[in-house]
Amino acid sequence: MNKNFLLTTINILFFTVCSFAGGIKGSIKNTKGEQLSYASIVVKGSSKGTMANDEGKYELALEKGIHVIIFQYLSHKNLEKTVVVDNDYTTLDVVLEEQSVALNEVKFSAKAEDPAYTIMRKTISMARFKILELNTYTARTYVKGTAQVKEVSGLVKMLAGKKIEQETGIKIGQVYVIESINDINFKQPSTIKEKVVSARNNLPKKLQDQGANFITVARTNFYSSKAFGDLISPLSPYALAYYKFSYEGDFRENGLTINKIRVTPKSQGENVFSGIINIIEDSWYIHSLDLKFSDDNSQNSIKILYSPFNDVWMPVSYNFRTDFDAFGVGGFFNYVTNVRNYAISLNEKYHQRPVVIDEKIDKAEATSLKGEKVNAKTALQQKQITRKQLEKFLKESQKEDKKERKAKGDDVALARSYNIEIDTLYKKRSADFWNQERQVPLTDFEIKGYAQADSITKVNAAQYKKDSIKNLPVFKIPHLLFGNTYHYGKRDELYGFYPRSLTYTSPIMELGNANTVDGYYLQGSLKYETREKRTKRTSLYSDLRYAFGRKQFNWNLGYFYLKDYHSFEIKTGRYIQQFNDSNPMSSMINTLYTMLAKENYMKLYEKDFINLEYRNRFSQVLTGAFTVGYSKNRELQNLPDFKSWINRSEREFLPNQPDNVENKTANFVNPELLITDIELTIRPFAKKGEFNGREYTINRGNPIFKVKSTNGLFSEGNFSRLQGSYEQIFEIEKLGDLHVLANYGGYLKTPIYFSDYRHFNGNQTILRSFKFDAFRNLEYYLHSTKGNYFEVFAANDFQKFLLTQITPLRLYGLKESIFANYLNVPNQNFNYLEVGYGISGIGKIFGLEVVGNFVNGQYGATALRIKFNR
Repeated sequence: MNKNFLLTTINILFFTVCSFAGGIKGSIKNTKGEQLSYASIVVKGSSKGTMANDEGKYELALEKGIHVIIFQYLSHKNLEKTVVVDNDYTTLDVVLEEQSVALNEVKFSAKAEDPAYTIMRKTISMARFKILELNTYTARTYVKGTAQVKEVSGLVKMLAGKKIEQETGIKIGQVYVIESINDINFKQPSTIKEKVVSARNNLPKKLQDQGANFITVARTNFYSSKAFGDLISPLSPYALAYYKFSYEGDFRENGLTINKIRVTPKSQGENVFSGIINIIEDSWYIHSLDLKFSDDNSQNSIKILYSPFNDVWMPVSYNFRTDFDAFGVGGFFNYVTNVRNYAISLNEKYHQRPVVIDEKIDKAEATSLKGEKVNAKTALQQKQITRKQLEKFLKESQKEDKKERKAKGDDVALARSYNIEIDTLYKKRSADFWNQERQVPLTDFEIKGYAQADSITKVNAAQYKKDSIKNLPVFKIPHLLFGNTYHYGKRDELYGFYPRSLTYTSPIMELGNANTVDGYYLQGSLKYETREKRTKRTSLYSDLRYAFGRKQFNWNLGYFYLKDYHSFEIKTGRYIQQFNDSNPMSSMINTLYTMLAKENYMKLYEKDFINLEYRNRFSQVLTGAFTVGYSKNRELQNLPDFKSWINRSEREFLPNQPDNVENKTANFVNPELLITDIELTIRPFAKKGEFNGREYTINRGNPIFKVKSTNGLFSEGNFSRLQGSYEQIFEIEKLGDLHVLANYGGYLKTPIYFSDYRHFNGNQTILRSFKFDAFRNLEYYLHSTKGNYFEVFAANDFQKFLLTQITPLRLYGLKESIFANYLNVPNQNFNYLEVGYGISGIGKIFGLEVVGNFVNGQYGATALRIKFNR
């Protein structure tokens, strides 16, 4: 007998028996008769509970007996009900009263600081303790995502509506639901294991085939510096620089005083919240929160309710909603999580409640405690402790923890670890299992959405079956014209890839491209790729290119192999390339400038080559790469009869040989060359993350150093170049991110041929390069050098600067930046500086930059550049 069939049968029988258990169900409303969506229901004295659905309806299976049920909702009084449960479900409809908040007027005076600030300072000082006090915990969660594309503008329908529907299967107006029952296992310092026990959804088959079969638990923590991505938490150590706080009163609940604090951004923008956060007096736990934030295309809200387990307040219900309107597409996405069955293990060293003294308010008490020494083992046992002492205690304590973990053999370099597992039966759980485990009734429109999807599935079932025969992809005639990717084998449900895929890029997509040496050309490619989990990948690829003007085929063939943390690639062929192998000029832009403006900026040569490259990530700190290549190179000349689309009689095409200050000979291309590259990348302060056993590097905000040695051998044009680089992104409080990159290098042996010079990423078009290390208004090759060089790139993206001081513009999505780029070439006595200002987010698509440059201290020119959002 099939093992999976037997297990499924046992599950069905087991959960069928369980389904006869009784429980409670009903609705939750306020005194106005309004439904309370996603209210929390907890069984007192246990870790069992559930939440109401969007319509305020709930259902909770319980064992026979007497139970005390606690009903909770944001800004409403808790309600306790005692119920007797038998074999059947008892209907229990409840009404929650709005929480009356008492404003303690004694706390206020004309000159006094708002009491919210001392509450928040104390809460912030204890936030890290709330993270560290949990040694481990496990829980079962119910996670649901509901989405609907409500409307699409007529223009979008006309231009892309059919294509979107074909590629995703999404129907306008259809409600889509995805649900998961997941088990969570947490262990300090930051190890999370998540198991998808069961999942179901009504998503289009095409999305399911792409891996949208389950949904995971939100891993956001408001006790951290950042919550929900890059948003600044109101409990961040830097929160006072981003937020204003105001005290709106307090209320009592089960003998506790809960402070209601309004959170207001000092500057509205994408990285801040606004709303209410409720803080428990003396213990400084979050009781609940109701926060909002906005980005370029959506309005978002987050609501979280916490309940006590083992004297620790843990989140029991989480609701995130986003309403979006982007590029003519409007709709919503709603995400809910209900957490139950908590099992918690505490670290008593951090699970304590000292009397926190705010030095700014309680100056006398703080002064009296100033001389006391902080002992990491006894500090929290003190009756009183200042915020500064708490901070010192944390530092010393965490150092001791690290030493203890290291002595046990733990990997102390591991900063974050997340592992996810999918149960083999996750798609096969019975309806009884879901009735038992979900306990959050589906809403009427979710039920309707499931029914609609079932109807669509039945209609398309024959086609799905036909398309999946032998799991072969379907070839269609348009693929010849526009290209396509064909997938083979069963898609990996966890990582989202297919074991084999074939990608074809059509030469038709290059139709119309041209340059002065090839004339018009076509190029296409094929790529065959195999994958095994996330640790092994191979690719076999080829490009074929035909230049009509030269009547010449060019080609290359390559093989790539990746396993774990090292890769190998070999590539050979006859192809053309730009003198600057960083490719500062795109084919499309070159075609437009060549054919419309008669400006042929792209400079090319041809080579027969074979290259081998090996890369290895030795650790999160050190990565190495070694490349060796042999090539025979040839110059290319402009076609004598090549013409642009627009006849610009006042201009002539420039030769294909670049103009350069240092190169006064005709030695442009090194005819035969054996070249080696050795590059070491060092991230001295990097930390290690892990996803399903595979390591990755965490280095945000830390420096990156690179050393690169390039040597040309095996010809009369031997050369040797050495370069050092420094790169770092600084997160500057309230000002945004400052990105800096500096390169310094030079030649130990001087090259003879121009192709071996050090070239810089210039730009002479109105469109700016997406590369960070690219100048805005520097000639492509005029200042390439065979000597020393020094270049620096710096750009600061602001949260609020000039135009973004205007709140509506900032909320619309406009962003501002300033930048400065510098180049020094001693051989040419050339010092180049460009400074500029940019604004992006215009029409959600593009931006503008104004840049001025200076040569040897003298003003040169001012240029306008257009950039597109990536």
